[in-house]
Amino acid sequence: MSANTMTPDQVGLLGRLGRLYGRLGQTLDLFLGPVVEVAARAYLGWIFFKSGYGRVTDWGSQEFLFEQIHPVPGLPPLLSAVVTTAGELVLPIFLWLGLGQRLAALGLFGMTAVIQFIVAQTPEGMENKIGHAEHYAWMLGFLLLAVRRPSILTADYWLCRKAAS
Repeated sequence: MSANTMTPDQVGLLGRLGRLYGRLGQTLDLFLGPVVEVAARAYLGWIFFKSGYGRVTDWGSQEFLFEQIHPVPGLPPLLSAVVTTAGELVLPIFLWLGLGQRLAALGLFGMTAVIQFIVAQTPEGMENKIGHAEHYAWMLGFLLLAVRRPSILTADYWLCRKAAS
């Protein structure tokens, strides 16, 4: 049914439903958006921070891991271990704070993509089953955090607000 063949009552009903739907979205975004965002930042950040902390507490095996278990093509094992560990420890902290959230989310997205699409495709990665379906969900979460505007529960929001005034 086109707009030209609808009765005024039908047009009015669709308009009211559209406005109601729009208000529902605004309300969800205002009240639940920041909470859901914090939960996503906490969960996704914890995955990587826990991994980085584990590397630091057992540093002796890192060069072996990056040489034999999950080598990063083109990078020496020690450099891979240092860069990966630094990213796993620093980026989640920024993500948790919502400080440079977009950059932190994109950095962790990049790390996850390298794991899934490069490291997991090496002979060692396939043998050790480095790739996991959950990496796709992580990447989606990181992209959502990267494209979403900073919520009221981020340092970015407050810094941008202060800079604007």
